[in-house]
Amino acid sequence: MASLTHVCMWSDNGWKRITAEQAAKLHPGGTVSAHSGLFMCELCGQYVSLTDGTVQTRHFRHSAYEKSKNCPERIFGAGYSISYGSHEHELPIRITGVSSSSFRFEVGLIRAPISSLSKDFRIEIKPKGVMDAPYVFTKERLNCESITYLPIGERPFEKYTLSFKNGSDKLREFWPTEINGINPEGTLFERTSGKKLTYDADVEIEKEYYLLKRGYFYKRSSSIRIQEIAQKQFGWETWRLYVISASAFCEEAARFFLDFHCRLTDYPVSLQPVWPLFVEGNYIVKHSQDSMYMLVKGNVATVKTFPSAAVRQLTHNYTQARLYEVHCSSRQQLISAGRTQALQYTYFWKEPLNQVGLSPEILVTDLSGSEILPGKANTLPHSKALLFKSTYDGELIISNKDHVVDKRKIYADKPLELDGLSYGVSVQAVIGLDVVWQIDFQKQQSIIADDEAEVLKHISCVSGASIPAPHSLRNILTAISHYPKICQWIRKCIKQGTINEQSYRRLQDTYRSINIQGDKL
Repeated sequence: MASLTHVCMWSDNGWKRITAEQAAKLHPGGTVSAHSGLFMCELCGQYVSLTDGTVQTRHFRHSAYEKSKNCPERIFGAGYSISYGSHEHELPIRITGVSSSSFRFEVGLIRAPISSLSKDFRIEIKPKGVMDAPYVFTKERLNCESITYLPIGERPFEKYTLSFKNGSDKLREFWPTEINGINPEGTLFERTSGKKLTYDADVEIEKEYYLLKRGYFYKRSSSIRIQEIAQKQFGWETWRLYVISASAFCEEAARFFLDFHCRLTDYPVSLQPVWPLFVEGNYIVKHSQDSMYMLVKGNVATVKTFPSAAVRQLTHNYTQARLYEVHCSSRQQLISAGRTQALQYTYFWKEPLNQVGLSPEILVTDLSGSEILPGKANTLPHSKALLFKSTYDGELIISNKDHVVDKRKIYADKPLELDGLSYGVSVQAVIGLDVVWQIDFQKQQSIIADDEAEVLKHISCVSGASIPAPHSLRNILTAISHYPKICQWIRKCIKQGTINEQSYRRLQDTYRSINIQGDKL
């Protein structure tokens, strides 16, 4: 009987592919049961057994008692070739609004060709198999240039359906009919972004994840930190949200994450375009050339394109990173890297480069969790301390009266607290060669705030470059809620997703003025 061909075994460096012949040398006598947890099918994430060889040549096989019988190698036979189509690229779902008693979900619609659609276009998203009313969105709700996150309620569901009216079949290349939702037995999310992990996704030690599960979570591990942070009731169901992280790169931690169909690794899969010039956003890379060079890192089985295009591998370093040249045969070219399914993907859009890329995201708060905006500040934060959270490695440069007095390393997804702040101090957050955030603490000065009409004139009658609408616009909107004309103008910017850079700086100054004076505009 042919042996299963996609079987892994844990080693000091992670899950490694192993053949039945190699396994037989390690375990020369008797059957090795699936209950031993020694051998794992990487296609379905379940443990498999190694036969004793008394009747047939020793081989790997699935157990009759497995929870899932949907493994492709069980269905299509040994030697199954890993493949996935364009429809198997999952739309991102993220968890937001997390508190001790609440959370909610959003689904991300990646950029699609919607500019030519009629005003009567409608999208409907609803839980599959239930009578709940659908969430309906119009064309005006969608971002033409980037991803659009749409709310899908508070209650978790395993599947969602996506349909549209007055649309085009071309949209199905970007938005599938069915969306995978929340597995009640346990679903993992990145804590920093809130993004749901895909099946067979890579996870890392010391990185924090949300675990959302129906019912109580009993399993504990000495190498996994687990903290319950939220609980929510839906009818007779109780859902619990935990924060988890692995404290060590070990087999025990790897088996814990394998129960949720994720692989512990110290070298996660990543997909990064490098040349020629491009503008990068969420799930989209804009370029203007006939080919792109792309760096693929991690344990990747295949790199695919839709529509099919020529892909040439330029380097053959299988343990670190590989460089590919992709010939872009279509205006919208889907590029993906994966194993049993797509783990990372992006769309190459061929069009003139007339925009700038997004700056790396960094969140700066005081110790109470309130966001601190960049610029000049006339008051010191609570406890004279700031908390920095970045999605990339970087550096803090602390200066006093234009002299650098200290430097601190920032590591991706690891909060850094900076204390001892005082007037005259300037703090810069640098990622790569870019200053992505800066604040200067100055003693409070007398500020005379402009009236509403004057402020509106300054922010609406300016020229120059536009930037993506920052999240901090919502903070400003809350602070100036008594000024309806300015609020209306800000809401318009949030809806269209962009704002003039000079207008945004003026709004920041007005926001600080209100915080300092506690007075009217």
